[in-house]
Amino acid sequence: MTYTINTKRDQVVSIQDGNTSIPIASANSEYQSVLDTIIAEGPDCFDGDIPEDLQAAADAKASANSE
Repeated sequence: MTYTINTKRDQVVSIQDGNTSIPIASANSEYQSVLDTIIAEGPDCFDGDIPEDLQAAADAKASANSE
């Protein structure tokens, strides 16, 4: 699986997974799945670099899960 980023005026607005656009919203289950994939696979799951905010959210989730 390879995610890409959709941007608008240089801001990340959603994550693209094939034909599905996933909003950047912590309550969204698909967004949480993206974070889980980042935790499990690292940067290989993205086409290009993982945006810093998204990586920070994945790191925070991984840290919370390890407690």
